[in-house]
Amino acid sequence: MDVSASKHAPRARAERGAPAAPPRPGGPARDGLPPHFRRNFWLGVVNGILFNTSASFISLSLVLPGLIRTLGGANVLVGLLAALDSAGWMVPQLLVGTRVQHYPRKMPVYQAAAIVRGALFVGLVVIVALTGRLAPRWALTVLVGVYALYALAAGWAAVPFQEVVAKTIPPDRRGRYFGLRQLGGGLATLLVASPVVGFVLGSAGPWSFPANYALLFGVACLLAVGGLAAFCLVVEPPSPRVGPAGALREQLRVLPALWRAQPYMRRFLVYRILSRLAAIATPFYIVYAREELGMPAAMTGEYMAIISVVLLLSNLLWSRFSDRQGNRLLLRVGAALASLAPLAALLLPAVGAWAGLPLRANAYLFAAVFVLAGLGDTCMGIGVSNYVLELLPERDRPAGLGLINTVAGLVSMLTIAGGTLADLAGYQVLFIMAAGLSVGSLVVSWVLVEPRVQGA
Repeated sequence: MDVSASKHAPRARAERGAPAAPPRPGGPARDGLPPHFRRNFWLGVVNGILFNTSASFISLSLVLPGLIRTLGGANVLVGLLAALDSAGWMVPQLLVGTRVQHYPRKMPVYQAAAIVRGALFVGLVVIVALTGRLAPRWALTVLVGVYALYALAAGWAAVPFQEVVAKTIPPDRRGRYFGLRQLGGGLATLLVASPVVGFVLGSAGPWSFPANYALLFGVACLLAVGGLAAFCLVVEPPSPRVGPAGALREQLRVLPALWRAQPYMRRFLVYRILSRLAAIATPFYIVYAREELGMPAAMTGEYMAIISVVLLLSNLLWSRFSDRQGNRLLLRVGAALASLAPLAALLLPAVGAWAGLPLRANAYLFAAVFVLAGLGDTCMGIGVSNYVLELLPERDRPAGLGLINTVAGLVSMLTIAGGTLADLAGYQVLFIMAAGLSVGSLVVSWVLVEPRVQGA
């Protein structure tokens, strides 16, 4: 899951974090933690583990590009799926945020979205299984259309999800919370998803196309439904303060004042836009490796395993930094790592050719590209997820989240151009552009403030 954030003018520490928890029914919260903390913490961790593992089986950077290219889809469709994934998550949030900010509880909205998401995922499994009976053009059209609807349903659930997390997980526990979600998902990816994906897609696998991809989608669907069910069981306390009710048109009139009053939010939006645009190259690393460098399809599972090991170790570090040093540091480190991935994609093939490495050795050398991209994405993911929840006061949080994420989501649609750029100018030009955008986000990260510092 990819979450965006915003900045606001300095305000008291109590407004930056989660609101004070209401008394537990039948007694106060123990240890200064919100009611039902342990239950909610571990249900959220299970939700993240299952969803991260599900995402690995149909990886947007490793598996889905191969499916699109096998069906004869152009690079622009590979870029379109990546854009839909980001924009679908972000764009609906302004509408949803303004509609739900006066609800004392947001969980019913998440639960409704969960039912729709589960049904659409089942639809994706059916479509992939039937691609062999459909003309490739129709198969691609229906696949992309249903994927777009699934992404929009995820965006429908995004604001309620973030609101429930903000109310049930204190700021100094969120780094551990999101870190364990990533850690568990990484372990499952390493021990289960990566060997299964490598076996199913490899030449030695017993399943031919499209049964091999349908199997991966089916497993991913079961895991995703389990993750949705887990989070639906979280106990959400009612909000002691809620935002005003009103239609989207009325809420839009308030946004300019919110924008003017929070200069740090504007800086963060620039950072978020640049970092989202820098992801323009991510889906094409695997396409470049397979089509330009001749990497075998079976390497997909091995890349996934290598990435998982590195991310498992790094999650412990990112979570510790988040809890103890704040999330601005993660935004800076994540941007730096993200800028190295496209540069590595440019340089490592030349290094391999200069050294006279065989194909297999070149394939493992190129794994560094996926490692750097994964490190940057995970670091920024934990940082951004926590950063936004600390910055926005509860009253403004749904609308503020909606504003920032909708703008970032609309900008993410520009990543569709990545496929066109790769076709017209070559992958090298695409990677250079991605590196420049990542460096830009790194520069902007140095003017962001740390919300945990009083008076920042």
